[in-house]
Amino acid sequence: MAMEWLRQIWHWLHQPFLTVAGVALSVAKIAQALLALVIVGLVTNALSRLALRYFQAREEISDYAAQLLARWVKVIAWVVGIFVVADLIGFRLSSFNIFAGAIGVGIGFGLQTVVNNFVCGLLLMVERTMRVGDVISVGGEMGRVLHIGARATLLETPRGAIIAIPNTQFIGSAVTNWTAAGKKTRVHLPIVTTAVDNPKRVEDALLQVARQHPQVLADPPPKVWLTKIGDTFAFELLVWTDDPMDGARQLQSDLHYAIHRTLTEQGIALKG
Repeated sequence: MAMEWLRQIWHWLHQPFLTVAGVALSVAKIAQALLALVIVGLVTNALSRLALRYFQAREEISDYAAQLLARWVKVIAWVVGIFVVADLIGFRLSSFNIFAGAIGVGIGFGLQTVVNNFVCGLLLMVERTMRVGDVISVGGEMGRVLHIGARATLLETPRGAIIAIPNTQFIGSAVTNWTAAGKKTRVHLPIVTTAVDNPKRVEDALLQVARQHPQVLADPPPKVWLTKIGDTFAFELLVWTDDPMDGARQLQSDLHYAIHRTLTEQGIALKG
């Protein structure tokens, strides 16, 4: 009696009740698939943790990039695991041809920009041509990098605005990183005066103004170039500051005021 009862249960568990893509599904097959998915989940989590530890140990990869790469390792492992489970219960890759074709068309038309931005964001984080906190110029905008995301990078401009710039723009156009080699930035101030008998007087006056300003760094020291002589004399004052975004414009303004006052006091006229 007990054996008969067990045979009926066995028969019921293996009795197909639904056919999908030519595969007969039974309670036993679904249970096998669920168990296999649990194992896949455990394996993918373990692989993701291992990948995260590996990427975080690499100095050239930022913490955010390490987390993103580990996440994609997990996604790829899940995709492979799902195909393995599908094959286990009888589905063949040919059963997914139509579905895969539809996904391919969707990526080709609807998700092309998203995929491009994601790949470019991944390249930015792995290559580390710019980092969070760097001051950069791209597409006519200058700002401090706040966040490098999978789709876009956030910049804070000197005006206080937050701009989201698609990552493809950083790969396809020229980017100036003002702080790649450190926070120091050189500021150029062109000055044009009337003809003077001793250009050294102007140079000394400009250097005196520069050295008195607290935002001008002593190392590297400020310098002056004489770039033109004739009816007018053209000079260029070069100073270094460690605040390229917020302080550079204010520094230029302060120096312009001080230069005008100092040269006027010495009887040297400025020309436009």
